[in-house]
Amino acid sequence: MPHKFDPINKHLLVSADRQMQLDTHRVLSLIPILRYHAVADVGCGPGYFTLPLAKYLFDGRVHALDIQQEMLDAVRKELERARLTNVETTLTEENRLPLEDDSLDGAFLAFSIHEADDPRNMLAEAGRCLRPDGWLALLEWHKRETDGGPPVEDRIDEADLREMAVEAGFRPTNRHSLNDDQYMLVMRR
Repeated sequence: MPHKFDPINKHLLVSADRQMQLDTHRVLSLIPILRYHAVADVGCGPGYFTLPLAKYLFDGRVHALDIQQEMLDAVRKELERARLTNVETTLTEENRLPLEDDSLDGAFLAFSIHEADDPRNMLAEAGRCLRPDGWLALLEWHKRETDGGPPVEDRIDEADLREMAVEAGFRPTNRHSLNDDQYMLVMRR
């Protein structure tokens, strides 16, 4: 079973070191997001991408979803501090997203697939919630030893992740190397 990120270490997910390694604005520029979209940040953690998504989606909506209440509490605190009101935070079960079918324009899964007990089901759930031609952004760690990140055995090889997403009904549109350690796949339903 994959390791879950320990919420005690949530400060690492919003640290200055992470900001230097992973530019949220660059990541958002690589996905087909529009200011009025409804987007789910699946496995949002303490909100590293939730807040930039909310700022970008000033005419849209963000659904910040996580299986850990402590992470959602951290997101809410930051949303209040930033006075952002277009985000709904929801405690979720891993195997079922609490969203209606065809209710999203985009699903953003940053470093959460490798933690899923059933990655294929998580991809299928994202697909269920997306409107026709909705987009999916998958950010993950390369499956090799790096200075940080999850254990190598928990990581998902890029080719394997692409194959799983295609099996779940997605078609690849782009791939990006975010830095030496991380990649992103962008797909359409």
